[in-house]
Amino acid sequence: MITIIVKEIVGSNAISMNSGNKLREKIVKNWDADSKIRIDFSGVDVFASPFFNASIGALLKDKKIEDLQNKLEFHSISNHGRKLLNLVISNALKFYSDKDGKTNSSLTEIKKEL
Repeated sequence: MITIIVKEIVGSNAISMNSGNKLREKIVKNWDADSKIRIDFSGVDVFASPFFNASIGALLKDKKIEDLQNKLEFHSISNHGRKLLNLVISNALKFYSDKDGKTNSSLTEIKKEL
């Protein structure tokens, strides 16, 4: 099993997209190995959706949810972190399955109103 220690990459706060990109790069680098990837969140205290959007959610652009479930193992993640991760995955699945572009259309409309 390959272990990625998140704290070594981002410190104790997993909040920014930049940090999420760093984790995603490590995951992608190890994706083709024959073993599972354990993502160890020991020592990570704070989570935010941009981190998970850029790291795990972005993987769903090119990967199936079943592939993620079979390949990734999340270790020592707090209840709050797990809930946020599950929400991001759910949103990413909806976003990347939107073949009609309704999500992008809605975002464009929101931006116009701002």
